[in-house]
Amino acid sequence: MRRLAAALLCLAALVSCAEPGDVPSSAGSATGTSWATYQADVTAVRVSADPRSLSLTVALLGDADGCSRHPRITYFTEENNRIYANVVQDSRLSGTVGACSTHTPGEVTLTAPGPIAGRIVVLNQEPWKRDGAEYRRCDAAFGCDPMPTDHCDPAWISVAVRGMDVSRHSTGSTEGCDGRWLVMTVPFDPVPCGAEARPGCDASVNVRRHFLRWAGQRGWAPIASSTEAGCGRVLTTEPAFPRKLCADLPKP
Repeated sequence: MRRLAAALLCLAALVSCAEPGDVPSSAGSATGTSWATYQADVTAVRVSADPRSLSLTVALLGDADGCSRHPRITYFTEENNRIYANVVQDSRLSGTVGACSTHTPGEVTLTAPGPIAGRIVVLNQEPWKRDGAEYRRCDAAFGCDPMPTDHCDPAWISVAVRGMDVSRHSTGSTEGCDGRWLVMTVPFDPVPCGAEARPGCDASVNVRRHFLRWAGQRGWAPIASSTEAGCGRVLTTEPAFPRKLCADLPKP
């Protein structure tokens, strides 16, 4: 009975010391109390009436009080006929799980010392290129250069190889291409022992023949691969693959 009374007295003392709205210190540290700076992702870039300025649409963190404030340009420089800038925002609740789970659009103005004149603008390390009254984000594979119209162009071949599970040093050797169908050989790792062969390293290179189909904006899509001569098993997977591109090919 004495133990129960002592426990009740302790509980009463704790309740009397608490103010309305108080939370445990652990919960208070989770919500955060100080503002910090975070990147603000750019979703659109438009030409403005001022030739020295661009209007940027950015994704701000949530719409709750404490999620975002003061979107702005920080780092700014001009180099090699390009403009580089970082777009940021301040947030007090970004580190709190679920506090800023949505985004709301905001506007930021980028202003250069002189006319921008269609120069490429790199925002948060992503390049944008003017396209009429707006800017478009440059392609991840081709950058700001136009995509080659020739599907058999080496640039498209390089993109296809980068999408394969091979070494970053691997390159594709085209054996046949008609713009719709492609056959090429790709070594798994052309430098398995490094630039200078390591003692005991087996420098043999595993080379496979790959068959691909043009898939529009996605580029070349793999159909099959083989280590056999000729068309291998591709005709089993895709009977429409033209035999003239592979029938006389030796073993890779």
